[in-house]
Amino acid sequence: MRLRAGQLTSHLKKTGLVPVYLISGDEPLQVLECADEIRHFAFHQNFDERIVFDAEKGFGWNSLLDEAANLSLFSSRRLIELRMNNVKPGNEGSVILTQYAEAASADNVLVITTGKLDKSAQQTKWFKALDKAGVTIQVWPIDIGQMPSWIQQRVQQQEKNISLSAAKMITERVEGNLLAAKQEIDKLCLLINRPEITENDIVSAVTDSARFDIFEMLAVVQSGYPVRAIRMLRGLQEEGIEPAKIYGAMMWEFRQLCSMAYSLSCGTPMEKVFAEFRVWESKRRSYKTVLQRHQLADMYKLLRFAIRIDRRLKSTDRDIAWDDLRSFLLALAGKPVIQLETELV
Repeated sequence: MRLRAGQLTSHLKKTGLVPVYLISGDEPLQVLECADEIRHFAFHQNFDERIVFDAEKGFGWNSLLDEAANLSLFSSRRLIELRMNNVKPGNEGSVILTQYAEAASADNVLVITTGKLDKSAQQTKWFKALDKAGVTIQVWPIDIGQMPSWIQQRVQQQEKNISLSAAKMITERVEGNLLAAKQEIDKLCLLINRPEITENDIVSAVTDSARFDIFEMLAVVQSGYPVRAIRMLRGLQEEGIEPAKIYGAMMWEFRQLCSMAYSLSCGTPMEKVFAEFRVWESKRRSYKTVLQRHQLADMYKLLRFAIRIDRRLKSTDRDIAWDDLRSFLLALAGKPVIQLETELV
């Protein structure tokens, strides 16, 4: 069955999961989000185990059939992901994919992601077998003329609005790159506390990211590099960035970390936590590092300290908030949290 990317959500709600999904196209963001949506839906349907294969040069295609045939010790339902990128299956892979599709089981869901498949690839036996066994989705790049409307829809999903002229400014900046557009939208929605995003906000955001990016600094903190993080914080301060903006972005990430730490403390596997909170693959390494570094009790201590920072930002002691932000980032990056106890008094 062939679907458009925009039809996936309604298909999952109406039909549920099918044994095979093949997602192809040259637009990485749409491919990633389709796979992410299937992954998220699967974990809520008790697919507790996830196996990932990267079909690089020399990949043993038989391992796909072997894994599908193996009985799991941890779960009766498994999500198997095969990342083909732009690798062609060749003769061996074509046979294996065809065999898998013909014997597909409802206990496993196979999600294949790959680059754009031309007409000749769509006429192959393996493609037709996968299409018959499940769903094939071919994503297409968003036309540059449609980008402003796409940006407005993405902003509305985060319960904000953006003017058409402001959306066009973002379009010009990202030059049709959807992934870059998403990053710009996420930054703006976190940094702007008002419901409406304007052209002036976008101009300010360009200045905000001129040398040191707030979100890059947070990733550095989570990865455990305190010296570099404090150097970046100093750079932001020298550029005249308001500490409230840094605090807002910091707390958006930290609140998510607290919720994830709670799920982990309840025994939820890390991979399932990442799926539930829809953490992108590119961010999972830094998230895993900080979650292994701090237990739930540590997070609660840091949360108490963050509340004090918020009060200070709203008081006449705003300038001192930079010292508090520095202490908080150091603690999150690895400074023993107990050292903050004297600062909480």
